[in-house]
Amino acid sequence: MELVKILSKVVKENLQTKKILLEYPESTVKKLVGKFSAETEDTEAIIRQNIADFERFKEAFANEDKDIFRHSYEKLKNLVKDRQTTQKSKKNLADLVQDYIVKYKGQADLQLTKINIKKFFEIKTHFPNLKDFKKNVTDFNPSQLNSLVTRYFTRANAQGINELIAAIAENFAKDLPDLDILTTILPRARRFVQHFELIPLNAKLSKYMTFDEFEHIVDGYTPMEESEYDVPEIITDDINIPYEDDNVLIFAPNQKQQCINIRKKYAEDRTWCTSYDNSSNYYYRYRLELNLTLYYVINKTLPSHDLNYASVILVEKNGEMRLADGSNSGRYSGHQIIPWSEILQKIPVLEGKKEYFQPEPYSNEEQQNLMRLRTYRLTTTDPIAELGGEEEASAWLELRNPNLTLEKNGNEIFKNLSSDLQKKYIGLGNELTGEMVRALSPSGLSYYISKKKEKLLQKSLKDLSDSDMEVILSTDMRPYYKSLKEKFTKDINLDMGQYTNIEYPNSILGKYVRMFGLEHLLESIEDPEEIAVFQINNTTDTSIDIKIPNSITRLSNLESLILHNCVSEIPEVVGTMTSLLFLNVTSNKNLTTLPASLVNLNCVAFISVKNSSITPETLPAEFLETFVQDGEDGKNAMWSRRDGGENC
Repeated sequence: MELVKILSKVVKENLQTKKILLEYPESTVKKLVGKFSAETEDTEAIIRQNIADFERFKEAFANEDKDIFRHSYEKLKNLVKDRQTTQKSKKNLADLVQDYIVKYKGQADLQLTKINIKKFFEIKTHFPNLKDFKKNVTDFNPSQLNSLVTRYFTRANAQGINELIAAIAENFAKDLPDLDILTTILPRARRFVQHFELIPLNAKLSKYMTFDEFEHIVDGYTPMEESEYDVPEIITDDINIPYEDDNVLIFAPNQKQQCINIRKKYAEDRTWCTSYDNSSNYYYRYRLELNLTLYYVINKTLPSHDLNYASVILVEKNGEMRLADGSNSGRYSGHQIIPWSEILQKIPVLEGKKEYFQPEPYSNEEQQNLMRLRTYRLTTTDPIAELGGEEEASAWLELRNPNLTLEKNGNEIFKNLSSDLQKKYIGLGNELTGEMVRALSPSGLSYYISKKKEKLLQKSLKDLSDSDMEVILSTDMRPYYKSLKEKFTKDINLDMGQYTNIEYPNSILGKYVRMFGLEHLLESIEDPEEIAVFQINNTTDTSIDIKIPNSITRLSNLESLILHNCVSEIPEVVGTMTSLLFLNVTSNKNLTTLPASLVNLNCVAFISVKNSSITPETLPAEFLETFVQDGEDGKNAMWSRRDGGENC
């Protein structure tokens, strides 16, 4: 009996210190220790501790993570750390709320405090290096805490909410490369943030969920996007029916909405472009431009999943026919003439019913409307108001298909289109300007990216357009940002040499700086000591503010630094670049002073500040003691060393 007590005590103590593994035999543990020792400087005791913790938490991991032999040591530690953090956060949330309520007694609403503290840690796990989130949550009074978390959980702050949505999506995308981030991950990340108050407070933080858990939580507790559930009432009573019996139903729609309603009521999964309830509907092109008469056929003798259950027969004005079946592809996509005998082979219930498929060429009124829309040129920048409604504007886009990038007021016209019409314009194969991309709604941007993504990922840096760069800088492209940066970094050194000129924003180097920043460009230069002249020239009429990073000192042999219309500040570190002979900071309207450290540059011959906001009154006293102004106007001045560079 005493032996049993001793053994029980030993087992209990070892379990408490996690030194006994519940499943792994010692031989397996030794193999794991040997494997992981080659990957880390951790002691054997620490490695064994992590192996024990992994085994303890294993059942909580996703199925693909339960095999310890598949993991690197770093992945093992991260899995264990994440699980420990999850457990700790669950335990601590209630304690934190209690501490917070006590500290701010009478000031804090209990339910709002719970939600805001949960929001605080949701942000903190994705952005641990943000200054405010390094503090304790109790350091913020209720008003401050609410203001802090609202930056990332309100649509009014587009930058904050989009950064959080992107971070959550990236967290899942990196481990799930086969999932389409645009259609599967990103919409759920958006709903999670926008409807965070509906997420149960006892749910894990998103950072510590598997995607299956995240999907279950989001789909179970938040409403779908409006476009996912807002289905209008389906009415087909107003549609002409040339024939119906127990086997077949034939519709003869004469309006776009009628085509949409037939598909929704009888064959929702079909992909006929004349019956889409979105921007990809091309009813007007088929009916007016191609002068086709549309008949929708429902074969009642077949199950709804059969390809020939629901079809569209399109009749030419001469009586010839086309057929679009359930596949809507190849020969049966509505683009080829099909003999009636072949149609009967696919839809036998139409035997003896050819007479019901008569051509109905568009009327004189329709023809006049066709010609009007096909040739119509706007006199204002608002197509919907000018043409008499969104439906007419939709028909105009389809039939005229204007290239708004060539129109004088094309950007404004595009901005005045509804979100659906913007997507229709994109669906017609049109390109956008950068300004148009910036005007897109979130769903419009996702749609545009879905059309552009594959080609964009294959483009070289020199081939990127203004709109391409806007897309790359968008939230939806964040998962591809790192790989694009790595890809384009390989291009930039080809454009660098003794004289390196960055024409911002349209040269190869200018594009790189616009998307990834000057600091990363400077850090990526292979031979920085070869560069003697480094110039950034903003060729636009808009002032920009490029931050000059400390890594500018990598250009150790730089003799001329030229920054035209692109900076508002010169860092002190420039004063350590002892090879510098000439500094040109012309046309920088927001630049008001220069660093005092420039006095250390004994070899500087000239400093040009023409058309900047620098005056003698705004310069440091040390600078004025060392440099003398050439010219009377401080804003158009050239400065040179008083000693003429004798100590160089």
